[in-house]
Amino acid sequence: MRAYGSVARRPIGAELAAPERVQVPTPEARHWDSGGQGPAAPHVNGSNGRSLLSSAGKLNGIERPGVPSARILVIDDCKLSRENLAAALREHGQSVSVAWDLASLVSVDTSLRPDVVLLNVTTRECEKLVGAALQLDPKVRVIATGVSEDDESAIVACAEAGVAGYHTRFQSLDDLLRLIGRVIAGETLFSPRVSAMLLRRLSSRGTQRHPGAKELVLTAREAQILGMLRIGLSNREIAAQLCIAVNTVKNHVHSVLSKLGVASRAEAAALSRTLNYTLRDSED
Repeated sequence: MRAYGSVARRPIGAELAAPERVQVPTPEARHWDSGGQGPAAPHVNGSNGRSLLSSAGKLNGIERPGVPSARILVIDDCKLSRENLAAALREHGQSVSVAWDLASLVSVDTSLRPDVVLLNVTTRECEKLVGAALQLDPKVRVIATGVSEDDESAIVACAEAGVAGYHTRFQSLDDLLRLIGRVIAGETLFSPRVSAMLLRRLSSRGTQRHPGAKELVLTAREAQILGMLRIGLSNREIAAQLCIAVNTVKNHVHSVLSKLGVASRAEAAALSRTLNYTLRDSED
């Protein structure tokens, strides 16, 4: 019999529940699922034994944007930025090469000619690099990255050089992947502010005359449409901006291609940056 106020002795820690066992995957338990497209994020198992990365491409419940596999050239004269973006794109199954100036661009292996060029607008001789990329392959699609929507001069200069889309500084990698997918599909993805800026500039330039130009004679409407081809707008987008029928746009595009002596819109856009032209009065 114990005395009043005494406390029975218990083994230290007897009142505590046994700690839950936590399964830590060994290096052998981790594996890489590339699906034939290069390394992807490792599958790390939680305590319930399920993979955090599902076969549908969801990481922690967040769906990653689906992007077709493409050949991408990253041009950036900042080595850290260039290598980080290239690595991120490779993790998403893209075939990526890099360049940082005109010499490295021209030296890209011809078997690796890109479908899409990602060019940081802060890179030296940015406009010349756009022109060189299009000269090497008029069908390539160029996306300007690192764009500030407040920098109208850079946006317009890139449009005149021939870019097909813009990725602004506040947009994410997922936004870039979506943009790449749409550009490969022949679409454009400009923000409303950038689109308004470009169309405003095109509208003001569409009424300008070039009396000394001898190379090409266009109607005012054809000059407008050529400018919109230069920034990558589709027939439907041009029709919406000009408030005319899609078939009317097709007729104007056919006329412009004939006058330029080219077979595609991409070739017309590339060639238009090297030409002067004069306008003649004409109805739609």
